[in-house]
Amino acid sequence: MKKKINILITVGFSTLLLLGVSGLRSSSISSESFKPAELIEFRTIEPGTTTSVYIEDIFFAKSYKLKFSQNVNINVGYNLKDNLILLTPADNFSGITYLEFLNYKERYILPVIVKEKIKVEFQIAVDEKDADVFVMGNFNNWSRNSTAMSDDDNDGIYTRSVYLDDGIYEYQFVIGKREIYDPENPVKVDNGFGYYNSLIHVKSPNKEQIPQLYFLPYQNDHCLHLALDASKHSENIRITVLKDNVFYPSEYIEISDNEVAVDLSPLSDDPTLITLRIIASYENITGNVITVRTQNGEPLKSDKPFLWQDAVIYSLMIDRFKNGNSTNDDPINHPDLDWRANFQGGDFAGITQQIEAGYFNRLGVNTLWISPVNKTTDKAYREWPEPHRYYTGYHGYWSVSENETEPRFGTLNELKKLVDVAHDHGIKVLLDFISNHTHIEHHFFSEHRDWYGTLDLPDGSKNIRRWDEYRLTTWFDTFIPSFDFINSSEALEAITDNAVWWLQETSVDGFRHDATKHVPYEFWRSLTKKIKTKVNPDRSLNVFQIGESFGGHDLIKSYVNNGMLDSQFNFGQFFTARRIFTEPNGRLSELKVAIDKALEVYGYNHLMGNILDSHDQVRIMALLEGDLTLSENGVERAFREPAIQVDDITTYKKEQILFCYLMTVPGIPIIYYGDEFGMTGANDPDNRRMMRFGDQLNQLEKEQLEHNSKLINLRKKYSALRRGDYINLYTNDKVMIYSRGDPNQRLIILFNKGSQSGNVHLSLPPWIDGDSLQSLLKDKNYRIEDRKLVLQIPEYSYDVLLIE
Repeated sequence: MKKKINILITVGFSTLLLLGVSGLRSSSISSESFKPAELIEFRTIEPGTTTSVYIEDIFFAKSYKLKFSQNVNINVGYNLKDNLILLTPADNFSGITYLEFLNYKERYILPVIVKEKIKVEFQIAVDEKDADVFVMGNFNNWSRNSTAMSDDDNDGIYTRSVYLDDGIYEYQFVIGKREIYDPENPVKVDNGFGYYNSLIHVKSPNKEQIPQLYFLPYQNDHCLHLALDASKHSENIRITVLKDNVFYPSEYIEISDNEVAVDLSPLSDDPTLITLRIIASYENITGNVITVRTQNGEPLKSDKPFLWQDAVIYSLMIDRFKNGNSTNDDPINHPDLDWRANFQGGDFAGITQQIEAGYFNRLGVNTLWISPVNKTTDKAYREWPEPHRYYTGYHGYWSVSENETEPRFGTLNELKKLVDVAHDHGIKVLLDFISNHTHIEHHFFSEHRDWYGTLDLPDGSKNIRRWDEYRLTTWFDTFIPSFDFINSSEALEAITDNAVWWLQETSVDGFRHDATKHVPYEFWRSLTKKIKTKVNPDRSLNVFQIGESFGGHDLIKSYVNNGMLDSQFNFGQFFTARRIFTEPNGRLSELKVAIDKALEVYGYNHLMGNILDSHDQVRIMALLEGDLTLSENGVERAFREPAIQVDDITTYKKEQILFCYLMTVPGIPIIYYGDEFGMTGANDPDNRRMMRFGDQLNQLEKEQLEHNSKLINLRKKYSALRRGDYINLYTNDKVMIYSRGDPNQRLIILFNKGSQSGNVHLSLPPWIDGDSLQSLLKDKNYRIEDRKLVLQIPEYSYDVLLIE
């Protein structure tokens, strides 16, 4: 028996709000500018408080004239001065609601989720009288003094209640100048600084009631079929479908026998790319969001057109990749400069040669992120922190010119050729852009000192590397001054204009933005608005911006929206994964929670960047080998001999497992150069060794390159790994099994990080239908009987299986 489900639709529009905003200075915007270029994301807010949201963070338009319909669950206000929408939930309301509004005559939907957080009580016994006591953790971006604790009854027990979302949190207590883990909590983890953080797992009490949707195979019937995993509550489930940013008609949605069918026939004559988002809710509590793109009434079957979910990004440091033109070599001569911190000859020509040689195409990479290209200083500078080593600007982050390339890398025309050749090979290019700072030799610093912040703080200390305490003003070093965009609109205009100039001049496809959280939101809104109006007014380009912010999920997510960035690095999941895979006692159950948390915060079809390591982190091979632990000083180890090398063949197997994870979890995989063959190294500069190719690799490295290339190309071949859903099927401390599916195929991914083999008796969900699992990496097949099977999983192994 079929049961038709009506979509939640609010009553017709009433004249509640009329919002007017002045337009931008561009005359090249077409009438299509009144349609948002991006999907309006689901906005999560807290009950009992008013949340302010910038209109441009919701969607972009040339100008705004908004009229919201009345909504019994959310009161909508407007701050005309600051261009903010004010959202106030009704008393006792929680769950999802949909705000309908007009911008001029165009209709839109703003999905809003009102979610209650869970009260967590922290307490610590303190012997000192009148001590200043705080709790800090990744829930408050490790702020030492923002979350004070109190001893109201003077019994020596300091307490503080904090409201948190589901997830795993690390924390410490700050007592005066001391930082300690929780002595009453037996669960703690290495924090990478020679000490430990305490760990707490916060769980929502209604987690099991949340309905979930998953793709079923497409049957060539102009109908999207979805499995509804809703336990015993299926009769109370509400299904909502959004077509781009409006409701899809309810008469085309049906549910029966725990299956949802969305009739796509109304779209069969529409050749444009349409995005459908399907949401199931139970008593207003939402589950995952299924996203599918359609053309002509059918789900996309190929990787055309390119979506950023399809990207595999390769991060490289220009100076350390390949020397293609030795005539521009010019290392700096200084008696106290270690060779590791000097220029080593890599250049634009070397990168271009490898593109032309097909290296990246064979690897399966379709996007390059290249380090900064700006001209840098010709001198070595002494670092302020002890032991005061000398470094050069070989890495590109010490800019002395806003529009010149570094001569050792090549000319501007050579950079343009690099981009053109990459495009000819189907490869996009992201440019590393430095907005936070310059070098003191930059003419901006001498000519516009008021554009920059102050090095000396009122208490006489230096504002150097005070990453969280003085987030928007701290300097990287005495010779690396940071801009003060809050107090200098001229600086903001100049640097955002400069970013636009690089886009237009070089035709790169976007930016990786350095030190994102140290730059104010106003900068990113201004830059993104300029890109959308000056660089991409007709939306024919697919400009992508990914940022770098160390901090908690809330801080990282605050920069990712339609008004600022498309993405940031998923550091929360990265640090959890790195700890779990490199520590023998690391539990994959914690990684499961971290993946679920990322999906909840960033969306179920998110573009967050997943990494194994980077130019700022110890190479993953060094940690897997045990040459370093997370608590050791990786920079100091970088300058000691003998250099770290890979001696254990098992280390290569461990990295292959991580590559399998990287290529199959939701998000965009980012490969740091050399990781594809298992390059090792401590921290900066040892993690930036010269790249090697071909016969420069030993036999084990050549085999590693082959293994990891297969995994990268699997992601390229199977759309479910790029655009599909995600469900965890089984996890214990050492083994994880999950599935990714879309209308085209369903895959099962498994890996064992442990040193012992084992069998897993797996029961598949009732909606996964198939006779067998065929390995895509090995000559292996598993029979499925009554949706049950036994998986033999050897030690240090992984596999990707196709359901047939």
